[in-house]
Amino acid sequence: MMRILLVSTQDYIHHPIPSRHHNIFEELATRHEVHVPHFHVSRGKERETRLHVHEATQFPVASPFLHYTLNAPCHYRVIRDIIRDYDIDVVVGAHVLAGTAMIRAAKKFGVPVVFDLKDWFPDSAAAYYKNPAMQWVLREGVLAVTRYNLDHSDVITTVSPGLVAKLKRYGYEAELITNGVNTDLFRPMDGRVMREALGIAPDAFVLGFAGAVERWYALDEVVRAFPEILQKHENAELLIVGGSLFTGYLDELRALAADLGVAGRVHFTGAVEYHDLPGYIAPMDICLIPLSPPQWVDIALPNKYFEYSACGKPILSTPIPDMLRMGGGSIAVYREREEFIEKVDELAENPGRCPAGIEEHSWKKKAEAFEKVFTRLTGKAR
Repeated sequence: MMRILLVSTQDYIHHPIPSRHHNIFEELATRHEVHVPHFHVSRGKERETRLHVHEATQFPVASPFLHYTLNAPCHYRVIRDIIRDYDIDVVVGAHVLAGTAMIRAAKKFGVPVVFDLKDWFPDSAAAYYKNPAMQWVLREGVLAVTRYNLDHSDVITTVSPGLVAKLKRYGYEAELITNGVNTDLFRPMDGRVMREALGIAPDAFVLGFAGAVERWYALDEVVRAFPEILQKHENAELLIVGGSLFTGYLDELRALAADLGVAGRVHFTGAVEYHDLPGYIAPMDICLIPLSPPQWVDIALPNKYFEYSACGKPILSTPIPDMLRMGGGSIAVYREREEFIEKVDELAENPGRCPAGIEEHSWKKKAEAFEKVFTRLTGKAR
């Protein structure tokens, strides 16, 4: 058994959407002792966990940037005490700001550090803001902190071949452990019950999206295209499952649908419980991945690719190279609105097939991959 400390990117017990780390480290906690500091920045329902949770919040501020800045001294003290008091074997970090505290504490006690870069944080931090000056400040500041964390890590892991390549351009070698899916939870299901619950007709042609409703998914463009889709497919419905995390994007989409006169055909569920998500995917005839920012496309391998695929659904997506290499010719691709409408027409006539071989990407297998990294660093077997 190993003693592992995880410093996650999220409020581990309140964030509404389980991340890669929830899925992997809950699995590892079935056979190892896993600890996690609690950054109380979300206000969701408390999640049950196998991990040992340690409160690390002195100032419960809602703004993520202010929260992690004001609580930085507290983060260091809590992480240091966990490493010392529980004789931690390996530390896994993923949070940029709290990662600096984690690295300082780990180096103090000679504990190896794995940094799991699950996103290119300089761009994702800037994406929450519209002001170009604020975007620049955040991008440059987060890049400097990210490089500090990577420079002081023993192993770097990341989620996509594109991120491996990007890190190499910055002078870092990274090991690839992609995202995955809970294949026990996400599976093909009958969508008729959920259609009835949502007020969607049994014979409706449903385009759907499930995930965080934030600006890096161009759902506004999907809504703008929907009136034209309705002209060709009178039975079409648009189902958007999920809520906004830190912005008002969901409210903007609702207003846009009303302005375009399609509010009665666009269904917004808001945030839903993660374990209910497969049931909301079930009514969808086509599942959408409208990833937008060009600086992200080359490094992305979205979780929803794995979830949609495990549910047996055809996928219509913007071009995401790593996903297309993995999914082969089974993913329909569009680049602009006209092509989006064309692909919807094609899929309405011939839905195609969903990507195969998704069983190889179960979270259990991803947990085993991390376990091998930890064993190599610590010399301790499973």
